[in-house]
Amino acid sequence: MRSSPRNSAVMVALWSATPSLLVLAGAAGFLAIGTWDRALFASVPGTGSPLVLASLIAVQALLLWPSRFRPLPVFAAIVGIDLAILGTTAGELGIGALAVGIASYRVVRQLPHRTALIALGVGAAATTTVGGVAMLLGSREAPLVLTATLLLRILLLYVLPAGIADYVLGRERLTDALREQARMAEQRQAERARGELRAERTALARELHDIAGHHLSGIIVSAQAATTLTRSDPDRARAMMQGIQDDARTTLVDLRRTVGLLRSDDDDERTGGPERPSPTPNLEGIATLVDAARERGQVVDFRVTGAPRPLGPLTEAAAYRMVQESLANAARHARGAQSDVSVRFGDDGVEIIVANAPTGPGADAVVPPAPAQTGYGLSGMAERAELVGATLSTGPTSDGGWRNALTIRGTGQSANRDREIS
Repeated sequence: MRSSPRNSAVMVALWSATPSLLVLAGAAGFLAIGTWDRALFASVPGTGSPLVLASLIAVQALLLWPSRFRPLPVFAAIVGIDLAILGTTAGELGIGALAVGIASYRVVRQLPHRTALIALGVGAAATTTVGGVAMLLGSREAPLVLTATLLLRILLLYVLPAGIADYVLGRERLTDALREQARMAEQRQAERARGELRAERTALARELHDIAGHHLSGIIVSAQAATTLTRSDPDRARAMMQGIQDDARTTLVDLRRTVGLLRSDDDDERTGGPERPSPTPNLEGIATLVDAARERGQVVDFRVTGAPRPLGPLTEAAAYRMVQESLANAARHARGAQSDVSVRFGDDGVEIIVANAPTGPGADAVVPPAPAQTGYGLSGMAERAELVGATLSTGPTSDGGWRNALTIRGTGQSANRDREIS
């Protein structure tokens, strides 16, 4: 059962007042003993009325009461009262010792370390001086016994409380450090989660850009060409319209597949297991990209040299998307210019190049002007290349065209990197 805030506040107040209550209880007990057995009380040299001494102890208790008093003046006042009791009783009554021990503990807890040590040293020296003089002048005990009594008093009133307070402070600092470490770990975990979320959003945006940039550009090109050829070549125009429908269906399927990635976790929980994953773009799909570009009217030369071999799925997807984006950019920016796509398998890796010639005076003008670009295409290609450890170089050629080259070094290493990423 949980305690209410009011009950918790009451418990805290009682705990804070416990030292004062203990000292008050000691004063009441001392007064009761002195009143009940006056002969025992009278045997102590130099003592006055039990009521006076009990009142001094009560003052100590009031000084220990939770208040806004500064700990150093409170400590000095309590030690002063204890010294007064020692001086008037020849050092034989230690009834003020409990308050001194509590005050020593609080000094170490609440004051800077150096200040606390100085205060305790002064208090111990004063207790040794006053108590020693009082005992030598009024006590009948042997000097060795008096010395041992003083040392024990210093140990119990100053050294032991200081050690306990220092231990408690160390535990509190350790607890605070552990809490801070836990907070920092939680903060780092939250930052990693935010980073993973940003990475997922970036990957999704890149995927959507690749799909839209390729298919929609092809649809626009084919629609413009079909409009131009409606009168001069109706059969070819109808074929292009059919191609537009096919591209639209493909775009819809790809978009559904990409959006479905966002719902895969919920679908798994609802159906009790993962769905069959959709095919991942790969190197074999590059030929399909080239055929689709040719059907839209682009002039594309495609060559594969060397012995083809499989790469990692992420590496092949990066190569596929690079060719896809490059052909889409060529359709937008190089109207009617020829594009050359080459895939070269070598001993040291794979190199994929997509280059287009500059737009010539005889180029077909059916490609519409390119809309405003966001720059996600090239950055997306670069991100994919970096993800799989490949090298991407892009830039204009000397004759005014454009060239994108993806170099994948060590196909075995690429496959291993794919496994590490996945």
